Amino acid sequence: MSSYVVWANKGGIGKSTLSFQLACSAAHENPKKTVYVIDLSPQCDVSRMLLGGGHNGGEESILALMGGSPRKTVQSYLSDCLNNVPTGHGWPDIRDYIIKPNDHRGEGAEDLPDNIRLLSGDFDLERTIALIEQLPQPPRRAGRAPTGPEFSQYLLIRSFIKHGVDQLTPGNDAIVIIDTDPYFNVITTHMGLLAAEHWVTAYSPNSQASQFAVLRSLEFMFEPVSGLKRFVGDEQSRYPNPWFDYRGNPMLVPTLEMAEPFLLIANMTNPYRLSGGQSYTDPQRLHRQTINSITDKVEAEADLYNVARFPNHEHLWDMRRLGLICDYNGVELQSLQLGRNYPEPGSNKSYHLNRTGGTPNQLEGYQRRLRHVSKLL
Repeated sequence: MSSYVVWANKGGIGKSTLSFQLACSAAHENPKKTVYVIDLSPQCDVSRMLLGGGHNGGEESILALMGGSPRKTVQSYLSDCLNNVPTGHGWPDIRDYIIKPNDHRGEGAEDLPDNIRLLSGDFDLERTIALIEQLPQPPRRAGRAPTGPEFSQYLLIRSFIKHGVDQLTPGNDAIVIIDTDPYFNVITTHMGLLAAEHWVTAYSPNSQASQFAVLRSLEFMFEPVSGLKRFVGDEQSRYPNPWFDYRGNPMLVPTLEMAEPFLLIANMTNPYRLSGGQSYTDPQRLHRQTINSITDKVEAEADLYNVARFPNHEHLWDMRRLGLICDYNGVELQSLQLGRNYPEPGSNKSYHLNRTGGTPNQLEGYQRRLRHVSKLL
């Protein structure tokens, strides 16, 4: 099993775009595995890209899924978990809510790798989050012959995605990528951080705020007094297994553990061509200095909380206009073709991907870096 949560406590650093491109590239690198994407963001950005982007009706495809019967979105899966698990009706099968993006992309959208699957986002997810937060904590099970429910409301609702990930990855034939909100105090963010084995985060070498957010993310997750890991451990001690549902029957709930630091990405690095070596491969000197500085700071923060350091620290280029083209058209970076015209957002014009000049070298450098990073998954 390989599962990854993509999270940073900072918006605007390309997290959803990163989830989309990594999923597509990982699908190419692992053709015999199924790559699942779980969208836990109410903005549904990664779902929109996987379903065709803004130009090819990605939002309309999400709305169609929301209006379908059954409703094949993350909102429906979480609602069924909330309604069925504590009441003794059992766990829903997350595979019943999974779709194949190629079956739902607009007519003009190019196909993605055929081994990608999606638990789509839902624009009404925030309403479901509010309902989930209202699940009451039952009184302790007691009496000469103990009866009634016994579980931690805090842990149960945070286990919903973890149970689904376990269903998707019984062997070693799947990769799961979970996209999340940037906000830490949202329950769905906790669900993602507790569902995956590995944590992927990103920052921009040009943004000190995003660099500090990496340190803040480590603090929110692992700080020994107020971090998520501490609260989960306290609840597990307070409510040890076995648990019981409202019918008094034993509940089978997955054990929750924090995702471990795995991949730190210097995202949106300026792709200057350097003299010597491969074009658009190495970051410029200023970015190398930032990457080295962040490495030292992040390692010191991990040591402070006695958690594993990030074993991988990579960089990806700032795709700029190409990134907008990919997002708007729902097209993966690896399939961009020289000589093609691609619709641009907010314009009646198309962007021409030149066959001449520096464009071929630059595009190949982008694609080479993405392949290198996705091979880690």
